[in-house]
Amino acid sequence: MKAILPLRMKVATLLLCLTAVVPTKTWAQAEPSERLTKLHAFIKSTVYTFNYPTVNTAGERIVLSSALVAWTPDDGYDGDSIESVHIYSHATIGSDEERPSTDGFSKEQLMLQTLPRRTYGDYAGDVRADYVGRCIIIAPDYEGFGVTKDVPHPYLSQRLTAQQVLDGVNYGLDLYRKLAAEKSDDDPLLPIKSDWRTFAIGYSQGGAVTLALQRLIEEEGLAESLHFKGSICGDGPYDLIETMRYYFDDDGTSYGAETDHRKGICTYPVVVPMIIKGMCATHPAIAPYPIEDYLSQQLLDTNVLAWIDSKEYTTSQMSKMWYDQLQSGLDADGRHYSPEQMAEMFSSPKEDKVSGHLDKMFTTATFDYLNNADNLSVVPAEAANAQQALHRALADNSVVTGWEPRHPIQFYHSRSDMVVPFGNYLAFRDAHPDGEGSIYRINDTFSEDDHMTAAISFFAELCLTEGIVNDFEWICETANSTGIQIVESSKFKVQSSDAWYTLDGLKLQGKPTQKGVYIYKGKKIII
Repeated sequence: MKAILPLRMKVATLLLCLTAVVPTKTWAQAEPSERLTKLHAFIKSTVYTFNYPTVNTAGERIVLSSALVAWTPDDGYDGDSIESVHIYSHATIGSDEERPSTDGFSKEQLMLQTLPRRTYGDYAGDVRADYVGRCIIIAPDYEGFGVTKDVPHPYLSQRLTAQQVLDGVNYGLDLYRKLAAEKSDDDPLLPIKSDWRTFAIGYSQGGAVTLALQRLIEEEGLAESLHFKGSICGDGPYDLIETMRYYFDDDGTSYGAETDHRKGICTYPVVVPMIIKGMCATHPAIAPYPIEDYLSQQLLDTNVLAWIDSKEYTTSQMSKMWYDQLQSGLDADGRHYSPEQMAEMFSSPKEDKVSGHLDKMFTTATFDYLNNADNLSVVPAEAANAQQALHRALADNSVVTGWEPRHPIQFYHSRSDMVVPFGNYLAFRDAHPDGEGSIYRINDTFSEDDHMTAAISFFAELCLTEGIVNDFEWICETANSTGIQIVESSKFKVQSSDAWYTLDGLKLQGKPTQKGVYIYKGKKIII
């Protein structure tokens, strides 16, 4: 997938540019916005929405929706400007009403509204406020929500979602600049500072999208144009194989933390059908196989796929519906499952919260494949069956290997997370052993709780305390000390913009592959 998707996206993006001038072409769900639409106004922050063009996994052009939250102080000083741009990738949602651009007040949107209202100390001079409070936040809804709620959400298709988020950021910034230039009394938007800083932030699914976004920005050489500094990633599924291994192997003692997890159990079982649906919708290796090759008939009979597709239910509501089936049994298409049979697939450690037994949720063939550690140790070069196709899809949507990060990453991850296990961070660390403490670092003490409660701690750090400001400062300091630097020597300014040079001016045949410091486009770049 690493080789397939980028090329497909580049071709699709080129086609998008070439066909954008054809007036008779219509969009499937909506038209791209010509200006921002105001949704809510608060003290020091205003929420806007917009629609933007991008592509789906098939290379077809689509329009997605997004929220944009701007710092709009009503008591500002002359010369105030936007200091930072935050790219926010949201966590897993089930209901369309949870999306960032909702007309109501989802948890995501309430958090986004809080961030630009933060200030520290002296309003006019405290640099700490620049990172957090004086910002624009762009938060795309993801494909499958907002204006595309009638299509499947490509859950955990990391690179695809990262590309779509990136397209939303670029389009949203253009619309913001356009509206700010009008200097309207109804929309008193501040100009963006010439040397603004961009940060990417996300938790859970959003944490993985954030990491995939940083990878995409670096691979496409967009860090300079976006003024990109680095990322803050919380409890993300960066390695889906490692996540599956935990579900099958952990007995409550992994990573130095004692938890209630047990082998063969998924404590947040809705992610199982969500993952399988996402892989089936986006990965070419798995496309020939029906979802019935992976999910058991009993799980399918619960109607969970229709729940997910409807975008009407939160994940908690889906868990509650499973809980009701666990109590009363289930009838579907002439098949009857007694409460005792439902208890073989779901258990309920707490009222209205179920855990899933993987041997009953997966088909026997899929369970046996994933339950064999030897199978998961090596990714098959070719997919000879449905299970190997799933293996390839899970591996190809990992974002830990195949690249070396060049901008700082602040990880947050609870060791007690039973939904997105701490092994996801360890997989990243093992793939980049020389970077811990320098290009990336980990906070594994912010929470000692499971995924949902750890999320509260993460967002409390982000919105309610000053602790995370230190992370922004560390990212900027690290980026400034290890990132791209302007070279003042005139001998590099006159050289070819397409050529690479050593520090002493020797022209290379192409992009260097060995580690070191080189000159490209008149700038010093560390490989």
